[in-house]
This record gives sequence, structure tokens and C-alpha cells, in this order.
Amino acid sequence: MSAFYIARQPILCANGETYGYELLFRSSNSNAYDPSVDGKTATSNVLFNAVVEVGMDNLVGNGFAFVNLTDEFLVNTELLDLMPPKRCVLEVLETVEVTDAVVAGVKSLIDKGHTIALDDFVDKERFARLLPLAKIIKYDITDHSMEELKAYRLLDEEAGRYSLAERVETHEEFEELRSYGFHYFQGYFFAKPKIITGAKLPQNRVALLQLMAEFNNPNATIEDLAEIVGRDVSLGVRTLKYVNSPINGLRAEVTSIQHAAVLLGRELIRNWVTLLVMSQMDDKPSEVIKLALTRARFCQQLAQETSLPAANYFTFGLLSLLDVFMGQSMQDAIGSIAVSEQMRDELVNHAGEGGRMLELLKVFETGGSIAVEEPNAIRLGQIYQSAVTWSEETSGLLK
Repeated sequence: MSAFYIARQPILCANGETYGYELLFRSSNSNAYDPSVDGKTATSNVLFNAVVEVGMDNLVGNGFAFVNLTDEFLVNTELLDLMPPKRCVLEVLETVEVTDAVVAGVKSLIDKGHTIALDDFVDKERFARLLPLAKIIKYDITDHSMEELKAYRLLDEEAGRYSLAERVETHEEFEELRSYGFHYFQGYFFAKPKIITGAKLPQNRVALLQLMAEFNNPNATIEDLAEIVGRDVSLGVRTLKYVNSPINGLRAEVTSIQHAAVLLGRELIRNWVTLLVMSQMDDKPSEVIKLALTRARFCQQLAQETSLPAANYFTFGLLSLLDVFMGQSMQDAIGSIAVSEQMRDELVNHAGEGGRMLELLKVFETGGSIAVEEPNAIRLGQIYQSAVTWSEETSGLLK
């Protein structure tokens, strides 16, 4: 069973009381950021571990959770729907490009009740469009002289903003900055980041892939999504844990996956699993994931055109790479999955309609062409290209 890691560093008020904690990505017990991990993946892990593995109340108590955000989360703000409004300070990283989409995303987050901070602020011209939207400005005091920090504090005061000094390492720095009117403080003088770790349940990648793909099926109902969630113990436990978290304010405990799905709604389940996929599936090449989604979509669409059960063949296409995902032979891998005898025969022995679909897929995947005598050869090529396009769009959630 693998472990999760997350660090928190306290942010104090001028009177020494704890205002909140900055939540920091960690990939091991080493109390340092792992530079090999990109910002989007790091943020995804922080969000997931904060909400699910540890729980927001356990991490920050009654304080605020400060979370660093990359462009991805500021543009696709639905990815933050899992975070409790009025409990978070969302930090716009200094590397963010201030575009129209970013500005619109920040405004929508404010409308939802979140507080916006600008992190490591140094360039007022570059962030001119976000300054009026930010409530807190964070200054890395090692990037500025004390006179500059004093001037910045006066500008923030005139604009009605709060000022936060980070990387404070001495009592003298704290006292001088407090005399300037800084509101919040963070740094080794107060506390180093503390790592919180624990065991996390393994993910069923097939269930995650199938659930993610179902988001794009307009005929999928909440019951369908709940049924898929329920197939994976890990995913089911996490879903119920989230729904029953105090941050949702539910009066009665939810014990049914279907009830949880109804409460969360289709879009929130989509956001939930997107975060799961982004944070938990980084050990599988994206091309393998795209290939699985392409196969699933191709089989689904071909089944629709030949009056076969489309939902079954979507699953069939997805499971056709189960041996790759599990690192086992298909015979062994399929033994742990509840499928019909017909589907098992099609997957293991390439029998029946499923076997024919796999043969067609192999031709397309190896760059070949369908024999002229094959009925509807042109249409088959169109279906495959459509499946590739759909897979690219869907797997874009993983990029």
C-alpha cells in the first residue's frame, strides 16, 4: 500500500495567533519540494490529499488553507469545486500568465467565496489586472529591501489589501515588518513545514478511466456513474469520505454510493475523478491511456452502428488493454474483473464481434488499411479517426 505526503506551514497574525496554513506538495518524507514534479501535478496532489486523505478540518482546523495554483486551475476553476468556499486562500503563483481566461477564472472563484492572494509579488505592472481582485499580497522578503516592503505596505493599505511577509527568519525581521503594518507572517522563525503522511488505498485505474470516459456519454445517468464508482473499493471509500466530511455540512451520514453520487452531482463527480486521474495515474504513459480510450470509443461507436449493446462494447474496448495496465496476461488480469462469459471469451480468445473489433483496431494502430472487400471500409476509418479525436480531447484532462 503506497503512502501520501503533504506538508503544512503555519501563517500567523501580527498578534501571534494562527491564521491558517500553507499546504505544500511533498513526494516523500524529505521536507523539500521535488523539482521533477510539475506544478499542475503538485497542486492536484495537494488538493486531493487535503480533501480526501487527511481532511481539511484535520489539516487547518478553523483556519484558512493557502493553496498555490497554476494557470490550469485558474482557467478550469471547476477543478476547485471540491475545495470548501470561504475556507481557502487561493494563491496565484508568480509564474502565471495573466490572460483574459485567468482573470475571468479568478473572478468566478471570488464569486464562489474564495479569497485570492498574489504569491511572491514583485511585478505590479504584470499583475495589474489581478491586483484589484486580490485581498492578500504575499512578499518574499528576501526579494526586497525593508524600505521597499514598507512602501508596498502603504500601497496595500491605500487599496484595502492585506500584506503577508514570507521567509521571515529572525525576530528582528518580524518586529520591523510588524511595525510597518504587515498583517500576516510566515517563515522558519515561526515554524518549518511539517510533513503529514499516511497510507493511501491503491487505485483501480480501469474504474477511473471508465468513469472519466462516461462523462462524455450524454446518456449516462447518475445511477450509471454511481455503479462504476461502486466497482472500486478505493474510489468508493474516498467518495463516501468526502461526502460525509464536515465541509459539506450534511446532517445525516451518507452510506450509499448512489446517494453520494446524487448529492455530488454529475459535474462534481467529473471534477473529483479528474483530480484522481491527474494525481494518481502518472505512472502510466499517457499514450497507453489514450489508446485505451480510443479503443473504447471505437468499439462503442461500431456497436451503435451494428445494433450491438454500445455500453458493453465501450467496456470491452477499455478492458482490451487490461493486461497492459495490470502487468499480467489477459487470462490472469480478467480473472479479477466481473464480466460476462461472452466478453471474457472475446477478450481472451478474440472470439465473436469483439474479436473482429480487435482485429480492425490492430490494423489501424499499426498504420495499415482495411481490405477493400471489408464492408464499409471507408466508414470504419471515419469511426476510428473520430475515436482518436475523442480520446485526445478526453485524455487532455491528463496533460
